[in-house]
Amino acid sequence: MKIGIYGGSFDPPHIEHINLCVNAVKSLNLDRLFIVPAKIPPHKKVQPISGEYRLEMVKLALSNVDVPQITVSDFELNSAGKSYTYLTIEHFKSLYKDAQIYFLMGTDMLENFPTWKEPKAILNMAKLYVFGRDGESMERAKQVFLNALPDRLNSLVFANFSGKMVSSTHVRHMLTLGLDAKEFLYQNVIDYIKSNNLYFCEKAEFVKKSLSISRLTHTLGVMDLAKAYAKKLGEDENKAVLAAMLHDVAKYMDKNDFPSFTLPLDVPKPVIHQYLGAYVAEHVLGVTDIDILNAIRYHTTGRSNMSRLEKIVFTADLLEVGRTYDEAPILREAVDKDFDAGFSLSVKRLLNYLTKQGQPIYYLTKECYNYYVNENGNTKN
Repeated sequence: MKIGIYGGSFDPPHIEHINLCVNAVKSLNLDRLFIVPAKIPPHKKVQPISGEYRLEMVKLALSNVDVPQITVSDFELNSAGKSYTYLTIEHFKSLYKDAQIYFLMGTDMLENFPTWKEPKAILNMAKLYVFGRDGESMERAKQVFLNALPDRLNSLVFANFSGKMVSSTHVRHMLTLGLDAKEFLYQNVIDYIKSNNLYFCEKAEFVKKSLSISRLTHTLGVMDLAKAYAKKLGEDENKAVLAAMLHDVAKYMDKNDFPSFTLPLDVPKPVIHQYLGAYVAEHVLGVTDIDILNAIRYHTTGRSNMSRLEKIVFTADLLEVGRTYDEAPILREAVDKDFDAGFSLSVKRLLNYLTKQGQPIYYLTKECYNYYVNENGNTKN
């Protein structure tokens, strides 16, 4: 027999998850494929919603395709402790002793696979069926894997499937902001999410009422990128997402509607919303974390000696996927390679842009530039 296992949070399960499973059944000629929602994913600092909801959403998603080989397993949800892949594979190996087992994973997981618990034990029991998504480098992930496990090339099977570039994180953020996610989710899953009020955030409701659709789309991009940067840098992902969600909350607000708000002197009009946004976050929405408030307060101008969270939101605001100016791809690559060096380049670009446009340059931006870029125009970490 040939048995496939696809583990993950599925928070929520999107259409590409199901497309991958259908592809694997056909390509590998699988007799069974088990989708296994994790109980406590060991690699995630931010834990998913209740397994009960995720299990039901996977079942609903599967009801949209007619592939009887695919089923959902609650093995990890009913197990104690963290959801380690090697234990899950051991379980299915005990049920199907003579079967060839394939564990499904994306290129991002392949790249991190050598750091998993008992990676060699996994490879002794199963082959990895690796799929890519648009824009991802399969070759890089393969090389990282082989650098750590050079003798295990025969453990890899590469899918003839390339999915859309979408993640559950992106879909969650869309749902939280009230954006239409029907491109990525089956309608019955959307209906279930709405009926159970999943991914609801009271602060996000305020943001939805305060911003246009285009500004919400920008906010979505900043949330996605801020979370990715925070995860990579070991920072608090929840704080990064909240700061990103609120960074433009006052974009269209009038400071005169808040009589107790005091604006510093000589603030250029495009900068006012960062100060007002921090005020609204604190006094209207009840945010008390000073690091989150400062990330909102200085996301447009920057300042000297910024915290890591402030840098994350500032950089995500400049480089989210909707930013299409000429230097954006270069800056994104620089940040991916070395966050602090890329951040300094972004500060340099901001000041150069404002200068070329003849726009007023606030003193905080000048201080930020002087702090992170030396007198010869070279960036500093």
